[in-house]
Amino acid sequence: MKNIFNMKWGMWMAALLTVLSLGMVSCSDDDGSGQPEITGVRVCDPEYADSLFTKSAQGQTIAIIGKNLSNIRKVYINDQEVYFSPTMNTDHSVIVKVPSETDGFELTAFNSELKDEIRVETSHGTATYAFKVLGQAPSISRIQATYPRSTGDVLNIYGTNLYSIESIYFTDVTAAALDTLTWDEVPGNHVVVSDYTTVLADRHLNSNQNYEVTSQLQLTIPELSFDQGALVIECAAGTRYIAFSKLPSAPVIKSISSDMPVLGETLVIKGNEFIQVESVTFGDVTYTADEFTVADSEDEIDILITKTPTEGSGTTLQVTTPGGSTTVANFYDYSTLLFNFDDHYATDNGWGPNCSFESANTEAAPYMSSGTYARITQRESGADWWGMMIFFRYDWGDNIFPLPGNDVIPDATSTDDIYLAMEVYNNNSEYNNGTFGGYLRYNIWEIGGDTGNTSDQVDNFEWDDYDAGTFTNPLGPVLSDINGKAPVGKWYRHVFKLSNFPLYAGLTYADVQRIGISNVRIQCINQTNNPGDVDICVDNVRLIYIKP
Repeated sequence: MKNIFNMKWGMWMAALLTVLSLGMVSCSDDDGSGQPEITGVRVCDPEYADSLFTKSAQGQTIAIIGKNLSNIRKVYINDQEVYFSPTMNTDHSVIVKVPSETDGFELTAFNSELKDEIRVETSHGTATYAFKVLGQAPSISRIQATYPRSTGDVLNIYGTNLYSIESIYFTDVTAAALDTLTWDEVPGNHVVVSDYTTVLADRHLNSNQNYEVTSQLQLTIPELSFDQGALVIECAAGTRYIAFSKLPSAPVIKSISSDMPVLGETLVIKGNEFIQVESVTFGDVTYTADEFTVADSEDEIDILITKTPTEGSGTTLQVTTPGGSTTVANFYDYSTLLFNFDDHYATDNGWGPNCSFESANTEAAPYMSSGTYARITQRESGADWWGMMIFFRYDWGDNIFPLPGNDVIPDATSTDDIYLAMEVYNNNSEYNNGTFGGYLRYNIWEIGGDTGNTSDQVDNFEWDDYDAGTFTNPLGPVLSDINGKAPVGKWYRHVFKLSNFPLYAGLTYADVQRIGISNVRIQCINQTNNPGDVDICVDNVRLIYIKP
């Protein structure tokens, strides 16, 4: 999206002289005692010093330009008095700073009794000038209406800061085309929307401590001679647009929560245009509309996994709607597996204390209907340097695990984007509670490697003070997902960067294939003095590529 009102707000006081000099006029009858007049407003930026403006961002320093402006007593913006420096006041200009909402300044958008104007009161009269103080820039996140869309249907628009609206219209130029064109005014044939209302205007402080408005508009679709184009909303603070079509567009997948979810796990697919979703398929598995949930926002699909694909049946996930279909490759790709405790079992090293291997319908995994997973359960009493583990090798012949081909992970892929992944169920372990010092230790042995090689080993934290038992978590919470979250009481995908291992840091996938992987260990450790309970289930340990 583009904003056709886009100023540079960075100011520096050295620019004031430039602005003031451009505002000077030579006028023999301007002796500072005549009727004051405001002829324009300039911003204190040399790039815009010869331009006049009728709008301003909050916090902007501006020069009010005019005639007979000496002996100013008060300056008002939106009927609210603002400070000015008498030393920066001449017959032709005065410098002021536009206040901010966070300082208590009110915008006319939220108080209809205020005026969009600057008012300067002098000893010899008052001057006014139409001027609008802007809120935050608007945005449109999505639109929603049933398909097919016809004249008279209701269209909902969701976004932020959709207020002080100057115009809403449809154009027959597509949003994709607008993205590539240079324009001052939106091109194409415009059809103005006259029937619209504000459904939601929730004004609040955002994480940046700026006031933001969560917005929802509702409009009636006018008669359109074209089937697709863009919906355009022009607000005082900027113009935004979004794709519009009478018939549904093909869906778009932006992310999936896991590439290999286990039975009982909820697969979350995020994207756009999840409208009247007909099916989600992968391999020889199909989920129909009655087997998943689509969010009201039509940007998320949630599927409780009750069936998984047969190996060799395909590795493409596909979402199908009336508007078309979209796919994700390398989904449920069994070639990425190192071991899964079933048909891709590998060989248990048998070191103790060893994890247990459990099947369906346990308290920790109540939704699983089949399959085996590894489980670590123990009371960590503290000062425990050697805890329960999951420890597998490919075979006793010291052969290496088969790794995914370069059609799955390209040879040039950085190990920053390659992950040791596994599905995890954290059954209320006391990890990440702020007091329990437990963590995980990961080992990946190279060909001929062993646990004595520190390059094969990495922990999920680093010590601040080893003797005091204090540490940080630079690699995220214990058992975190790709977003740095560590859910409790459900299956999800845990990932750990391969570049965390000194053995693979700074390398490519071609190097990983050359070095190889012969053993993988995931071990529970607690080297601090704080006790805690650990109960985790693990399945589908694999190597995956996640595009940045």
